[in-house]
Amino acid sequence: MMEFSFNINAFLKDEITVIDRNHDLLRYSYTRHPKENSQREELIELINKLGTNSAQAQGLNGPVTSVEQLLLSEQRCYILKDEHCARPNGSVIGFLKVGFKKLYFINPDSQQVEVTPLSVLDFYVNESKQRQGHGYRLFSYMMEKENVTPGSLAIDRPSEKMLGFYKKRFNLSAPINQPNNFVVFRDFFSTYVPTTSKQWPDHLRRGPIRLKAVSKPVTVEKETFFTATPTQPLKAKTSPPTTTCNPAAANPAVHGNSNPASCNDFTLPLIYN
Repeated sequence: MMEFSFNINAFLKDEITVIDRNHDLLRYSYTRHPKENSQREELIELINKLGTNSAQAQGLNGPVTSVEQLLLSEQRCYILKDEHCARPNGSVIGFLKVGFKKLYFINPDSQQVEVTPLSVLDFYVNESKQRQGHGYRLFSYMMEKENVTPGSLAIDRPSEKMLGFYKKRFNLSAPINQPNNFVVFRDFFSTYVPTTSKQWPDHLRRGPIRLKAVSKPVTVEKETFFTATPTQPLKAKTSPPTTTCNPAAANPAVHGNSNPASCNDFTLPLIYN
């Protein structure tokens, strides 16, 4: 059990309490009573302690749950306390943190899809209270409140213990690992609707995009209409000859032209692109 030097029952009223950035004690207020300010500091200490213990239990470099993260996101913590604790300050058994995440997944057909599922972001039950059904109680309460099923959840970096929990409690096995370290199960793609309903482009239908670096620029060939250099005059492409026939040149007898010219005289209009 996790015990504290303050009475947690003062702000954890129920067996399972949901804490997010809209909680009364986390919202900043200039008119808050001094007693409430004290409870606010106690709640902050509790949440940060839960995050630290979870990180240590999972062998992480640092906590993934803190009050700062809650205040800057739509994430929420489901905190389970021990209602039968005989100690006056009470004790905390564990917590579950969830939130919606915009993610790119690869489905079983090797298609890349954009989804925004409710995701399990952190989960911890105190070592002395494990294997007693407390984790299942947390998940059941959360799924009822969020109106989701176990197969519709995405899990962030699940441990082997977490995957074993899913297999034991929800009969879900054969996890599908994603490139972004999230894990889902096959039921996810049969029940979840992608974020966008538009038709996926062909390059997404063929699977994930793989970019390959090139060491030199790509040369695109195209028709050149003219070239010019400082020492070379402009070269122009000409259109087919256009014949200009002078009536006087064509019939000098009628027009009195003593120096007849051939109708082969023509001009060459220049075309510049």
